[in-house]
Amino acid sequence: MSGALATAGCFSNNGHKPDASPDGITYDLSLDLPPGCPPSQANDKGVGAPCTRNGHECGSSLLCSCDTSFGITLNGLPCMCTKAGINSVNNPDPCSTQPANVCGTDATCCNYGSQAYYCSPNICLPGGQCLVFVTDGG
Repeated sequence: MSGALATAGCFSNNGHKPDASPDGITYDLSLDLPPGCPPSQANDKGVGAPCTRNGHECGSSLLCSCDTSFGITLNGLPCMCTKAGINSVNNPDPCSTQPANVCGTDATCCNYGSQAYYCSPNICLPGGQCLVFVTDGG
């Protein structure tokens, strides 16, 4: 599967070590996202709605991309609501276990390795492909 790469693990894609804290790990990303990202409005599931760090604007079924989720904070992404979840069935393709329209219209389910999934507005997919997170092993 091709796609834009974002390195995760011991270093982010811009070479800065992640900051560890009692709350988890913070990665500083430097991404060139397509024009129009984030979208001007949310889709039918709320994916893409603007939000602020720790502002609790996304509701109970969505997360803000700027918030710490599952012990990980990603800096450098636009703040927008997304749906995300942990791969609880140990399937190498977490999106394949989700309902067909889990992300709603004009959004795509993207795997975060084999550990989790997240929803991205299609306008935010570089080259129309999900970001591929790669562990560098360091």
